[in-house]
Amino acid sequence: MSLIVDFLKVFMPLLVVIDPFGTLAIFVAMTGSFNRVTRRSIARDAVVYATVIIMLFALVGDIIIQFFGISIEALEIAGGIILLLMGIEMVREGAKPDTTTENTQNMGIVPFATPFLAGPGAISLVIILMKGSYETRVLTVVSALLVLAIVYIFFIFSAKILELIGDKVMTAITRIFGLLVAGFAIQYFIDALIALSVIR
Repeated sequence: MSLIVDFLKVFMPLLVVIDPFGTLAIFVAMTGSFNRVTRRSIARDAVVYATVIIMLFALVGDIIIQFFGISIEALEIAGGIILLLMGIEMVREGAKPDTTTENTQNMGIVPFATPFLAGPGAISLVIILMKGSYETRVLTVVSALLVLAIVYIFFIFSAKILELIGDKVMTAITRIFGLLVAGFAIQYFIDALIALSVIR
């Protein structure tokens, strides 16, 4: 029972921060005009690269940040800028990104792998959790992999959701989620400014 409780203490925060449900909604909105093969390719790239990023920071996060002199606040601001640009285009165009091969090839990496899945929140949480006991570190790695597996399953079945919704409704949803994405971006800025003001 104690192991289950310890697992949930690690798993639940990661589940909330990575947020498979919210990311699924944005994935559906942003890939609504793509064919099934392209969506699966984006889903695979998103989860693979997000896993690499999170595992990298789990193992050597402190060293990376100290070596390059990058703070979590800087990552939040950088992620905020990326998301803000994405959100503005989603609201204006009703689809993001353009359906060209060049754009869709990198879409799994940006914005889905980072900053959506492996964003500043997930990275900082993983670094903090990995400072715990050996058991906590193992549970952190297992929990992160499990959450990302859930994300992948959600993305793969997004085609079913698209079939139910339809193109016109999808365009409207895309514009609405564009506002939410822009909101996430502004929240990243606010969190970074608050953290910097507390530090100073």
